[in-house]
Amino acid sequence: MIRCHCMVQVITVFCICFFFVCTCIAAESIHDATVWINKGKDAFQNKDFVSAIAAYDQALLLDEFYTEGWKLRGDALMELKRYAEAAESYDRAISIDKTNADLLGKKGRAIYELGKYQDALDIFTRAVSLNPYIFQNQDGYGDVLAALNRFTEADYAYTSALKIDPKSNATWNKKGEVLAKMYRNEEALAAFNQSIQIYPESAEVWNNLGSVYFSMGNMEKALKAFEQAISLDESYIPQKYGDTLSRLAKAGQDDQIISSSTSSSDPVSPLIFTLPPAIFLLNYVMIGIGILAILMIGILGFMKRRTLKKRGL
Repeated sequence: MIRCHCMVQVITVFCICFFFVCTCIAAESIHDATVWINKGKDAFQNKDFVSAIAAYDQALLLDEFYTEGWKLRGDALMELKRYAEAAESYDRAISIDKTNADLLGKKGRAIYELGKYQDALDIFTRAVSLNPYIFQNQDGYGDVLAALNRFTEADYAYTSALKIDPKSNATWNKKGEVLAKMYRNEEALAAFNQSIQIYPESAEVWNNLGSVYFSMGNMEKALKAFEQAISLDESYIPQKYGDTLSRLAKAGQDDQIISSSTSSSDPVSPLIFTLPPAIFLLNYVMIGIGILAILMIGILGFMKRRTLKKRGL
């Protein structure tokens, strides 16, 4: 009996020790994983994305359920434009935290960059429904809708994003682009001007502004906007810059022709032709002669007929 009691005590002590050792190992693994995560973050900040991924991989070998590790790994892969791998990494994080709207938005962006717009739309729709107050999700939602030519919905999504972050010059620019595609030119101009107020050094936005002025027929403002774009980036030649110069040159030539023809031509007064009195007299004489000739012909004809009649008698 005593022997059995001792055996139970030994087994109990062994289990406690085993549990303690396992707990210590697990705690050490978590600690080591955190160390690798921090190394990865440092490498990421230094834009050494390959080293960052290697560090995150080490962390995930120690703890495969480290949600942040999978997310950070996906972020580094996105920087390297390895979008398919990034999507897989975000997917692993989502499998651990299924209702995380931020993770869904990141996966949606990776799928969007792969050109799978319908799949990306499904992901962003779920992300926005889970949390409509994340800027990146609303902005990405707008990008996907714009890529699918659903411009009205894209405009609404960008507006929602700008309510969260009204200082995003890139989103103001994208909002202006979809408005311009819907020929809502005045609203597009307002959006581009908002973007320029926030960040006036974007050649792309100045070009977009010039394109709207061009489509509205305002060539002078279009030219100013295009020239501003070129001044910010000399290698950036706006598509409609040459057409704008041509139209302005033609308009200038037309104005010169109109101006010269107006200044050189004298006013033309209507010609008034007045017959002199002698002409009037001559007309009357000719009319009189004509009447007399008719009378003489008539009299001669009458006399001739009368003579013939007498001879016949």
